[in-house]
Parts: sequence; structure tokens; C-alpha cells
Amino acid sequence: MQDYGSTIEEQAVRLLTYLPGTPLAKIVATPEMLFDVGKMAANIDKMLAENFQHPNKTCFERGQFIWNLSNTPLLQKYVHAVKEEELQNIIEGVITQYEMFVLPNLSCFRKCINHGDLNDHNILVEKNSSPGSIQEQYKVSGILDFSDMSYGYYIFELAITIMYMMIESNDPLHAGGYVLAGFESVIPLTAEEKDALFFLVNCRFSQSLVMARYSVLLCPENEEYLMITAKTGWKHLKTLHNMGKEAVEKIWFETADSYVANH
Repeated sequence: MQDYGSTIEEQAVRLLTYLPGTPLAKIVATPEMLFDVGKMAANIDKMLAENFQHPNKTCFERGQFIWNLSNTPLLQKYVHAVKEEELQNIIEGVITQYEMFVLPNLSCFRKCINHGDLNDHNILVEKNSSPGSIQEQYKVSGILDFSDMSYGYYIFELAITIMYMMIESNDPLHAGGYVLAGFESVIPLTAEEKDALFFLVNCRFSQSLVMARYSVLLCPENEEYLMITAKTGWKHLKTLHNMGKEAVEKIWFETADSYVANH
């Protein structure tokens, strides 16, 4: 309560603890850093699945939550915000692939609670360089923004993390392999999960890009912020579309295997 003379009003206050660290977006992510990010993504979901208990835990069953990869078909309501026919066709194809190749196998995936938004602005890192090292090394030191948490699957978190690590990478396709290696060091994927990964990365690109276009229609004054992912996102989605599942998976899984073999 606050006393404003003759008026008393209730105020909602949100108090947050401070986490030291540098957003991953401000550094050039090395293969080692991307491996650490993948490992962190797996660990956070594993902890939420195995150790998190709360009487209101069911609130993470968020039904029609647009950012849950299970709801990729809901993008049909918003595709009209994408004006270019070529891009519309790609999005329609991603939705169709989800419905044909992922949806029938959801029951095969291992469930958990997803953070759901492990982008490079929500991951904090700190220096971890040894004395005399030539190149600065970093490790994950904290995670921000848990507002997109929902029940999903381990493979969802991996796909979301790969997508976001591709956005700012100088070597986006291989970046996915390093994240994959880190994730599998904690949670090895099943055959069904591996087979869905390519489709799910495309789904997250589509969610982010379509919803950005739609949000700009609603709030054009926020266009600069809303279109951050779009700066490189459409290019990456078109690359994945043009290369196809087999070629992209070959790069991801060979990169992951090579990284593990050399470390």
C-alpha cells in the first residue's frame, strides 16, 4: 500500500535478484562456448524434470501457448503477416512437415519442462580463461527470463537453442553441431528425437519470424526490437529449406562427433 494523502492505492512490485555476467550476444561464441550452452540447456531441463516440485506446477501446461513447438500449426492464423509469397510458401511447408513428420511421433519423445527461450540475450557468461591463455574463454554463469516456460520435450529445448545460436553465428550450420554435442553429453537423443530435430529447428525459426511480422502490425513503434531475429533469420530458414534435411543433419551430427572426438 502507498499513502497518497487522501488516496490509498495498491501497487504491484516485482523484485528480482541481480545476476552478474555478460550476455552471450556481446561475445563471439567459440565452439567450446556453444558446447557449454548445449550442455546447460540439457541440464536445466533435466533439473526441472527431476527436481522441480511446486503445488502449481501444472500451470506450465499452457495449452495454446504460441511459443510451444507443439503449437506450430497455430502459425496458420498469423502467416498473413508475411507478405512475400516465397516466404509464405516456406512457412506453410514447415507447418506441413511438422504435422506429417513430428506430430505423429510426439508420444515417443521424453517430456520435461522447457525454459523455451534460450537466446543469446538470456544467457549470461563470465570469463574462464586460464593465466597465459591467448584466447579469452567463457563459461555460462546465469540464465534470464523464465516467462516462456511450458511443458514440452527435451528435443524442443535443443531445437530452440540451436536456432538461437545460429542467429548471430559466423558459422551457423556448424554452430548447431556444437550445441548438439553439448546437449548429448548430458541427454543422448533417441532415434526418433534425432529424426525430428531438423523439422523442429525450422519450426522455431518460423514461430519467431512470423510472430515478429505479426507483432509489428500491432505495434509498429517497436519494429526495431521485434525484428532482431529477422535480420538473419529469414536467410537461415531459406538456407535450411534449400539444403534439405539430409544435408543439414550431416553437418550437425558430423560436427558434433568431430568435436567430441577431439576434446
